[in-house]
Amino acid sequence: MQYNIRLLIIISLSAISITSSAQEQINGSFPFQTDPSKDYSIVIPSAYEEGKEISAFLALHPWNTQNWDGRRWCEEIADFAEVNSVILICPDGGVDGQIDDPIDTAFTTVVIDSAMTWYSIAPDSLYVLGFSWGGKTTYTYGLNHVSKFAGFMPIGAATSVNDLDGIADQSFEKPYYIIHGENDNPNVRFYPMIERLLNEGALVESNLLPGVGHTIWFPNQVEILTDGYIWLKENSAPIVDVENQLLKAKQTILLKEHYTPGMSLIFNDNISGQIKIYALDGTLIVSASSQEILVPNQSGIYIASIGMTSQQFVVTE
Repeated sequence: MQYNIRLLIIISLSAISITSSAQEQINGSFPFQTDPSKDYSIVIPSAYEEGKEISAFLALHPWNTQNWDGRRWCEEIADFAEVNSVILICPDGGVDGQIDDPIDTAFTTVVIDSAMTWYSIAPDSLYVLGFSWGGKTTYTYGLNHVSKFAGFMPIGAATSVNDLDGIADQSFEKPYYIIHGENDNPNVRFYPMIERLLNEGALVESNLLPGVGHTIWFPNQVEILTDGYIWLKENSAPIVDVENQLLKAKQTILLKEHYTPGMSLIFNDNISGQIKIYALDGTLIVSASSQEILVPNQSGIYIASIGMTSQQFVVTE
């Protein structure tokens, strides 16, 4: 499997060094739904060792197409990633810059699932953070995919409490570290969110920054983000459910990596639950509880997913 994953990276990604000689930022893209080239960036800290699990953050960028996209957002918080030895997963919001369009949220899920197969990310140590529109999406995407994340860090979220309607109950016993500027409309964007989350039984810690407006460039940025990460680690929510307990020890779904059309996928005997097969563009091919699933008819790279565990496989004629 590692060969095929690396081949995909070589074909579709370009790597540049940032922040330190050993830290790496990978900027990649692939066709997805209606977008012929959907972008994402990943930051790998210098301490990363293949096979040694570390934490990761889904990092969601603000809405400002002149200043922000997935690549620049990764660059902005790369120092935080390096100091804390975490991977950053930064999907791009596309032409309109809004990271929560349906195509963007679907793409985000595929990028997360792919990153979990490409890198040694601890399955119970994936967090989500975002600033401004990305902070809003930290709430909405996070609550709609709550089982993926061990903790949530909205930063200067451009939101209102109505954005939690219909999903707020998913925050029960989930940890939130909320960072916000004192001059950034806290009576709408900060205090009501805290109250709603607490009423739903969430665990909430907050940092209202004195004299700070709507900006990510506040003093001591890395230290403040690090404080939030430390608190989230200490209060992390369990994200590996009963269905996935058997998978935690061995993060392998499939016993084979290569198939031809007409074959059945060969799964580990110890898996159970709903199995989903995706194309790399995020299209759901099949969803079934049965372990007798035929491989797709077309050649290509696909993703098998169950709970928080995903694995790529290749179909060749």
